[in-house]
Amino acid sequence: MGHTLDSIAKELGMSKTTVSRAISGKGRISEETRRKVNEYIKEINYSPSAVARSLAANRTFNVGLVFPADSALGEMPYFQTLMTGVCDRAIDFEYDVLIILADNDGILPLKHAVQNKKIDAVIVSRCEKDSKVINFLKQCDIPYIVVGNPMDPEVPYVDHDNEGATSRMIETLIDAGIKKMALIGGGENINVTLSRLQGFKNGFKNKGLPVDESLIFLNMHKSVRLDSVLKEALSEGAECIVCMDDMLCNSVLNCLHNDGISVPEDVKLCSFYDSNLLSTSKPSVTSLYFDAKKLGALGLELLMRNLDGESIANQTLKDFNIQMRDSTT
Repeated sequence: MGHTLDSIAKELGMSKTTVSRAISGKGRISEETRRKVNEYIKEINYSPSAVARSLAANRTFNVGLVFPADSALGEMPYFQTLMTGVCDRAIDFEYDVLIILADNDGILPLKHAVQNKKIDAVIVSRCEKDSKVINFLKQCDIPYIVVGNPMDPEVPYVDHDNEGATSRMIETLIDAGIKKMALIGGGENINVTLSRLQGFKNGFKNKGLPVDESLIFLNMHKSVRLDSVLKEALSEGAECIVCMDDMLCNSVLNCLHNDGISVPEDVKLCSFYDSNLLSTSKPSVTSLYFDAKKLGALGLELLMRNLDGESIANQTLKDFNIQMRDSTT
């Protein structure tokens, strides 16, 4: 026969409320009573149902993970790997992850989840300028954390050192003899794009070289101009195409192949993230590796600590790897 709070209370000669408080860890009961209840439920191998556990703890045991509503962006390896890190770490806290699609084009799903108390806390997977998602969360009484530096001292976040890592990548390419590079990146409304752009410029500055602003092409994540942009970059003498993510790099590889342009013979190529998307590329692609899974796990852990009342500090992961491969030889 299955055990219930009623049967446990009857067996121990306690009220159902006392047993519930002992299991949840909340409410005013003696340590002796709490110990007695916990020893008994361990002895009978009792595990409260999700509903009972939720009611006892006054929590849903769900955390919301906000993804951009654009399905093409959601399919990026970065977001998939980040989600894996969040979900894996959530298991350790006995939490489930609810995917919520919201961005500056609309935040209604997030509003519903928060206002209907479907979630206990929120992780925002992407940091936009003037973010409607973040502005909404700042007004709510719910713990949240942002993946990416929001450039706002009031907003808690975790991030990679995108600026520093990009600078080091550019310096490494310059040391390899590559002096003229074209940068292809995503939306200027995304903070990570701006951080990497600054890192790109810093890399040249640190080596005492000028940056050719005419070879910087942003807002390319939905661009149908990629082929013409590549032709422009090559006509201007770009020795290397630097792509801000692997999806862009994969598109660049396809365009170059279709135009009969060889890598690295005609132009060199490098990318960010070093995801499986490029694992079978020929030639192998030089990449700046960030551990998005580790970042997601860290974000979830900090969020859980904050949910339990702990004050948390923003964290920036400094670890990254530059994988020099055939595409820049």
